[in-house]
Amino acid sequence: MRRRATSVLKWFSGLYVVLIVIQVYLAGEGIFGLNVIKHSDDCDKHSANLSASPCIGNTNTLDAHRGLGFFLTFPGAILFLIVALVAWHPSTRIRVISILVPILTFVQMLLPGGGRWVGALHPVNAILILGMYLWLFLTLRKEAPAVAAEPVTEPSG
Repeated sequence: MRRRATSVLKWFSGLYVVLIVIQVYLAGEGIFGLNVIKHSDDCDKHSANLSASPCIGNTNTLDAHRGLGFFLTFPGAILFLIVALVAWHPSTRIRVISILVPILTFVQMLLPGGGRWVGALHPVNAILILGMYLWLFLTLRKEAPAVAAEPVTEPSG
């Protein structure tokens, strides 16, 4: 059971690497899609007036980023944590990273709502979790052939 969970963990972390890169692209596409806002002073933060320039928080250019981000941070992170707990890797470093990275992924969802200074940690945390998922994938991928190459000893008898 643990071997299968470790295999799922390996490919799940690889999938997260690809999806986080897509997330970064979607964030950039959404931000650069804000053609109506040339300067932050053009943003009408307090008005419900539709003719005023919208702010990034009340525009739909980041909907794709928010949508994929929801699935990565809430159900995806919880499933990853469950798989990590089932796998309970014998290496302490791999085990700690595999448990910590979904927690940081879940925190990623909370950061944009924390105001300017906390929200600024959103891209920093994204880089951190991308590195952790990549490290986890590469480490688990590297160790998989070593486990498969172990000689099988037959019972004498």
